[in-house]
Amino acid sequence: MGDKLLDIKNLKTSFFTHVGEVKAIRGVDFYLNKGEALGIVGESGSGKSVTSMSIMRLLQHPGKIVDGEILFNNENLIPKTDKEMQAIRGNRISMIFQDPMTSLNPVYTVGDQIVEAIVKHQKLSKAEAKKKAIDMLRLVGIPSPEKRINQYPHEFSGGMRQRAMIAMALSCEPELLIADEPTTALDVTIQAQILELMKDLKSKLNTSIILITHDLGVVADVCSRVIVMYGGLIMEEGTVEEIFYTPRHPYTLGLLKSIPKLCDKESKQRLVPIVGSPPDLLKPPKGCPFAPRCDYAMRICVNEKPQYTNVSPTQRSMCWLLHKDAPRVEVINGDLKGAEQNE
Repeated sequence: MGDKLLDIKNLKTSFFTHVGEVKAIRGVDFYLNKGEALGIVGESGSGKSVTSMSIMRLLQHPGKIVDGEILFNNENLIPKTDKEMQAIRGNRISMIFQDPMTSLNPVYTVGDQIVEAIVKHQKLSKAEAKKKAIDMLRLVGIPSPEKRINQYPHEFSGGMRQRAMIAMALSCEPELLIADEPTTALDVTIQAQILELMKDLKSKLNTSIILITHDLGVVADVCSRVIVMYGGLIMEEGTVEEIFYTPRHPYTLGLLKSIPKLCDKESKQRLVPIVGSPPDLLKPPKGCPFAPRCDYAMRICVNEKPQYTNVSPTQRSMCWLLHKDAPRVEVINGDLKGAEQNE
């Protein structure tokens, strides 16, 4: 077990809208060790991005952290003022957003934007900051960085803009890098290069990474541990091997079954989507949020929220099927077998 860099306890985040309180995060606990890469996966609306924005304290009105602690190097970030957070944001914690075109300012050169971040957080002169910005662009694989540093975002391709965003995020050598769907808008070749770059930077700079995505394949490539979120809660958590090979929550199984697999022509396996829609977090369900879409749901699943069951020292799952009094089930060929359904 490594040293904890980030420790989140009972995080609750809501959006107070004109129609009522949307409980986007409903009591989330997890940790991240120094030098570790953690994946957070789940469908759109499961609470992945709101978790990252809560950590960065970037929630806009009407969003608000209602309860919990966000301990970063044993310092709670929630009571900090905006000014105190500005010293941490971009310096000790950096974030890469989904769309690099909207994250980069179109009226300033890419170099100016990276230099500004370096000058603000590291007491360097403009000339020293420019030299460091060129080094960072070279580090993330942008060709001719001396020339590229004077260009504007529209002169970069999508993949190069994302690389520039990573260069900016890493320019102050943060302890934690949060990447929110960093490869969503990129084609598969560039996607592979960006993931390779993140792995490379993690080993070179020992940066801790939280990778937020809906793509389990991306997580398998970069991360050592995975958190599966749904309905503002963590459904399951474990190592990459545990989540992929011995998942214990029906939602995790559903996600895995909806991934295309490379298989021989004879097997002709069909993709199995998860039927139904995520829960309405204006009126969160009192039981398991996945119960209405779950093939194995029992009466208790609808009426009462399950506790976590520790399957191993590194794996926990929020599912009534793991209770000692539940029908015996086991995972066989990617399916739960032996459950007395809808009891």
